[in-house]
Amino acid sequence: MVIAISTAIPLLIAGFIMVWTAYRAYRRTLPMNFWIGIRTTTTLRSEDAWSVGHAAAAVPIAIGGFGLIAAAATAVVVGEDYAIVAAAVGCAWIAIWLVVGSVTAGRAARHAENSLRE
Repeated sequence: MVIAISTAIPLLIAGFIMVWTAYRAYRRTLPMNFWIGIRTTTTLRSEDAWSVGHAAAAVPIAIGGFGLIAAAATAVVVGEDYAIVAAAVGCAWIAIWLVVGSVTAGRAARHAENSLRE
């Protein structure tokens, strides 16, 4: 049970951080920073691009975070034998949704910049 719990705790923490980040992004209260956020050339061009991009990416980020939380619960339920498999699936899940969120943020930030220029 030690392996299952030691696998689940980091997944759970990461999942809650992702959900918290998605919440802040959705409410547009996530400031530009060096630690948390989607830092692409498009989202870093301005505060507005950052805010709009992250608001657009909030749902994919939240889906990824909830997937990590589910992977943490699964790791505990399946026990020692399959805890690592649950962690690997959770990591793949968050990676996919972060790519989706990054693409979504980039498109929204570009659209916001183009709207300002017109």
